[in-house]
Amino acid sequence: MKAVISSIVVAIILALIFSLPVLAQESGTITITMRGANDISISLDETAWPLGNVTLNTDYYTSPAIEWCTLAVEGNCNVDTFIVGEDAEWIDNSSYKWTLSNSGGNGEHIYGLWFRISGDTTRGPLGDGYVPITKTQSEFWPYPNCSGSSLAPEDYKQFGLKLLTPTYFWGGRQMQTHITISAVMA
Repeated sequence: MKAVISSIVVAIILALIFSLPVLAQESGTITITMRGANDISISLDETAWPLGNVTLNTDYYTSPAIEWCTLAVEGNCNVDTFIVGEDAEWIDNSSYKWTLSNSGGNGEHIYGLWFRISGDTTRGPLGDGYVPITKTQSEFWPYPNCSGSSLAPEDYKQFGLKLLTPTYFWGGRQMQTHITISAVMA
């Protein structure tokens, strides 16, 4: 029995002698670098503009005119923002519509819708800061040839709206439209 125990001890000592260089090596470190996905998030503090009864061929402005709504960037990346409108529909029968103008002007059953960002006094076709909202998506902020940059996390822009009613429409109908403001990573 002593011979068996002695043989086992000798085998362990020999195994340790040959494996000590391996056991004495320094440890290695692997560094893993990760970044979470970009979170694109914006919010609006106003989501409805109840006008009540409107008259023909008249401009209506949000109040306050250019600081009515605040768009805030709540995500973790810089964003460019876009705006698009749609035809206004009678809420009881969507077959009756006011067509959204492509120029901001009006006509029979055609209405204009505009936005203006606070502090922006030169943008738009009239140079007054108001920009037509159309059924084709366009830049909200930043816009082409502007001195502004993308909106960063926690940035905000205040803006207002202007509605120009049609020169002719059938009265007594509650009309409704939607504006969509969207964001993409800059």
